[in-house]
Amino acid sequence: MTLNKTIAALALLVLISGFLIYKVYIVPSVMSAANRNTENNAASYKVLESQNIIVGKDIDQGYYDIKALDSEAEFFGDKMHKNAVLHARPFYLNSKMSIKGKIEFKPSEFEKVVKKNQIIIMKDPGHYVVGTEIQAGNYVLSRTNDKIRVFVDIKDETETESLQTIQWEIDEKVKRPIEIELKNGYIIYIDKTGKDGYISNESDLLLERNNEDSE
Repeated sequence: MTLNKTIAALALLVLISGFLIYKVYIVPSVMSAANRNTENNAASYKVLESQNIIVGKDIDQGYYDIKALDSEAEFFGDKMHKNAVLHARPFYLNSKMSIKGKIEFKPSEFEKVVKKNQIIIMKDPGHYVVGTEIQAGNYVLSRTNDKIRVFVDIKDETETESLQTIQWEIDEKVKRPIEIELKNGYIIYIDKTGKDGYISNESDLLLERNNEDSE
């Protein structure tokens, strides 16, 4: 092998190694609450039907809003009625999952959650970040009706452990206000299911400011 060919081979090896390091170590590390925004979201739009998915092969990593396009859709074991939505589901490189039915994968856009009369309305189950989609502060959490099962998990930006969890069963009467403290970078996961066991976008969760002086 000539010197030029040796140099070319080494250069190609360096490029391939650099690309693999970028894909395996650097790219996954940028998926965090600190830079979770529309500009950094590497997700790409796709519509997929019943299959097993490998992130990085069948779909790009990133944050997706997942929407059921038929009445028999199922995502990672969660059944979904047609038009049901999961907000900002993270897809990490090389992770695996299965789907049934026809599902739309749309890159998430991290806009402020809808407010009405100073009350934050959480409609879609999924993942939300405080400071990006929800203003930091102290809140009272409630739901518009008790016909869905609710699970809420609040983590700090490290996502290492739960700071607070709230769980309401169907028809359960909440006897006292549920107060929560939300700081910038906190991640809120919301799961809502109906009596039929399907993911539900019905019965909104409400966040009402508990202290107007909170940041």
